[in-house]
Amino acid sequence: MKKRNLFLRVLSCLSALLLVFASGALYVPAAAATINDQIKQLEKEQADLKKQIASAKSNLADSKKTRDLYNSQISNVQKQIDLLDKQVDDLDARIKSKNATIADLETQVAANEKEAATVRKMLGERLNAIMKRGNFSTLQLLMNMDNYADYLVRAKLMEKVSEHDQKSIEELEKRLAEITDTEKRVQDEKAAVEAKKKEVETLRASSTGKKKELNTLYTAANAAYKQDAAEVEALNKELEKTDADIKKLLASLNSSGSYVATSMYWPVPTVRALSSFFGDRWGRMHRGVDIANGSIPIYGQNIVAAADGTVIYANSTSTWGGYGYYCMVDHGRDSKGRQVVTLYAHCSVMYARVGQKVVGGQTVLAKAGNTGNVTGPHLHFEVRLNGTAVDPLKGYISVNGK
Repeated sequence: MKKRNLFLRVLSCLSALLLVFASGALYVPAAAATINDQIKQLEKEQADLKKQIASAKSNLADSKKTRDLYNSQISNVQKQIDLLDKQVDDLDARIKSKNATIADLETQVAANEKEAATVRKMLGERLNAIMKRGNFSTLQLLMNMDNYADYLVRAKLMEKVSEHDQKSIEELEKRLAEITDTEKRVQDEKAAVEAKKKEVETLRASSTGKKKELNTLYTAANAAYKQDAAEVEALNKELEKTDADIKKLLASLNSSGSYVATSMYWPVPTVRALSSFFGDRWGRMHRGVDIANGSIPIYGQNIVAAADGTVIYANSTSTWGGYGYYCMVDHGRDSKGRQVVTLYAHCSVMYARVGQKVVGGQTVLAKAGNTGNVTGPHLHFEVRLNGTAVDPLKGYISVNGK
């Protein structure tokens, strides 16, 4: 009876084990499961943060565009003001020149009037002298002369004096009229220049007012830009913090064993084409290499472990993060004591389970796909040393390797 009961218990245990293996379930340490749940929660937060960052960056781009537009308009208005200032300076110089010309003409008028007054005075004095002597006839003048020749000389001289005085007065009057006309013309030109100056000053005042308005708008736009920039910076810092938290959680999964391989297996045995490399890409750091369509389409192809190790993370329930469905394998510590971890992202199907022991080049972790933030199907593959990504093509995997 006891033997039968023992047989039944053994049979029951074997049945349970068969069910476990048939279902593909593996033992997952409670601590590891909890850490994975925390990582998934952080990834969800990261996805939300990335959406907020995208929105904040869009706002930042709009506010920068508005600020730059106002700045450009201010620059254009300032150019107009500078041009108008130059025009005012030129007009002031012309007005100054006209004033100098008018002053010179007024001096000439005064001199001519003085000269004319002198000539008139001299003529008047001669006329007064003749009047005082009385009316002398030509006969009387002739009788007072010593001879007729003397008379002719004196008569001619009087005629010349009279003609000279008259001519002098006429010339002075003509010159005075010319100067007066010139002065009037210059005064008219000055008035036109002053009117033009007033017009330019009105335009300058208008431009100055417009610049003041634009400066107010620019100040507000610049404040909005700084606020948006601060928001982007704060969100990025928060995103960096979640990255650091995830790294800490992954680091808390103590690495067991040692990484002794001289190289790793190519993670997609059937496809050996690269579409993107490690390093700067589109202004951001690309932390791995992308294996994409070659002669064979990559979608649905098997992804194998690059080396022996233990699965420490597997996301097969959500595509919140940019990696989509992905897993991470701990390969132990290298000769320098650094934890070596590989990451496989954008999978379409995930087979790996946390705690699963894997064999390099043999254990199928997942199938290649296009989940997460992608432009097409590919495998994003990373190698991390103590949580820091390094170039997988430098000493780890090779297109022509195993």
